[in-house]
Amino acid sequence: MLPSWITGRYPINAIADEPLFRESRPGLDLSARPLGFIDVGARGGVHDLVGPIAKLTAVLGFEPDLEACAELNQRLAAKSEWAATRFLPVALAEAAGPAVLHLCEAPTNHSLRPVNKAFAERYNMVKFAQTGRFELETQALDHVLFDSPPDDRPWGEFVKLDTQGTELEILRGAQRMLDERCVAAFIEVEFCQIYEDQKLFSEVELFLRERGFSFFGFHSTHERARKTLDKKRFAGRERLLHADAVFFKDPLAGGFASRTLTQREANVLFTCALLLGYFDFALELAESTFAKGASELTDIRTLIEKLAFNDPQIARTAATDLAAEVAADPDRSNIAVGRFVDGRRPICNFEDVPD
Repeated sequence: MLPSWITGRYPINAIADEPLFRESRPGLDLSARPLGFIDVGARGGVHDLVGPIAKLTAVLGFEPDLEACAELNQRLAAKSEWAATRFLPVALAEAAGPAVLHLCEAPTNHSLRPVNKAFAERYNMVKFAQTGRFELETQALDHVLFDSPPDDRPWGEFVKLDTQGTELEILRGAQRMLDERCVAAFIEVEFCQIYEDQKLFSEVELFLRERGFSFFGFHSTHERARKTLDKKRFAGRERLLHADAVFFKDPLAGGFASRTLTQREANVLFTCALLLGYFDFALELAESTFAKGASELTDIRTLIEKLAFNDPQIARTAATDLAAEVAADPDRSNIAVGRFVDGRRPICNFEDVPD
């Protein structure tokens, strides 16, 4: 199997329980005051991103569906792996006001924007079929955090947004949070207008860049074609539809951070880099912000190498299994190889490795 950070399936508290992290400056900081994580679009529960540090994470989730929100609060209140959890039945937007939630065949596709029906039909996106609508009121995230705060936790140090086409509007309503608290953001972005008049990746990236964030990469990408060619026999490129984009407030050379980060911000940023698999960046941060001596830096490097370890034996076994699968069903060779590559796409960056 692949390393757990690649698949996003870390065991719960895998990093929080790691002694090398627990005893580091960031670990001690988060033990004293848990990470303030905001999960916008939390219908399925707390995102797996922060599972590795659950006991060091306070979660503020937003889910406008009253029943789904109540179920989340009831289900997670009985669990002890999180430092705290609270879900609010609030629809976020750029400002307060009336809005309409457009319902789709798949509840995860509900949006404050109507579906672009012509586009959905073009690519046979049946789960985006509109099934209804209801009216609601929206709030700006800054209003929730600063005008009527749930409590005094540092909410918004790390933010995840997945709201089906309204991510930029939510960010526009959270500029104080972005300036004063947030150092890492994980945002679903689109490259096509799946919803009517939605803003696309380029606009989200520019907005965040102007607020001191650097785009680091896509955590996952999703493509679409009309599926008119059988992939067992034909190959071709597909249109990039949407992705999860990673943004950090990078304080180092080439980054867009407009000020020196506080020690707390550096600690949180280091932790988020670990969670998202940006291990080299995490080591850079440690070297420049908190590792004060050779011993401490050695411990941090050991921690990072332990988390990043990619056992060559796993690759050998996987390649052998792939060969056996291809031999057993030659007609499906393209499918087998394609899925093998898909599973390793996040780490297929070897062009600068010497032969």
